[in-house]
Amino acid sequence: MALPRIAVDGRLAQEPELRFSQAGKAVARLRVVASDRRKNDMTGEWEDSDSLWIDVTCFDKLAENVCESVVKGDLILVTGRLKTEEWTDRDTSQKRSKIAMTADSVGASLQFRQIPHGSAQRSGSRPEGLRGQAPVQQAYQGDPQGVQPPF
Repeated sequence: MALPRIAVDGRLAQEPELRFSQAGKAVARLRVVASDRRKNDMTGEWEDSDSLWIDVTCFDKLAENVCESVVKGDLILVTGRLKTEEWTDRDTSQKRSKIAMTADSVGASLQFRQIPHGSAQRSGSRPEGLRGQAPVQQAYQGDPQGVQPPF
């Protein structure tokens, strides 16, 4: 049975931590907090309800890209697979466990700030000779018949 795949929408609670394995594989650790914020009808103040803290691990190019793209406090959406991590506490020798996530993808919300990325070509500026012309639409490469996706 496959591990469940979920999406977590939350804030990056600390700066992403990038390390490399002995084999040179990039590994990033993220700490994400998700909570529901509601305005108290009586006081008019914002209140946080229960919070979910989740440790997220990213690998390879995703790990490198995440560390270059997001910072503490950013609102992000992480999709991935949940797993249970188990260990023995060094001090008490008690068995411990937590739910963690291995990320398949990470996206940054643009609701509160711009996040620059990519080269000038990809970020929307057009070469000098093409300015003022309509962009050329390329065929969607995921479908062998070239059918455009509905987005």
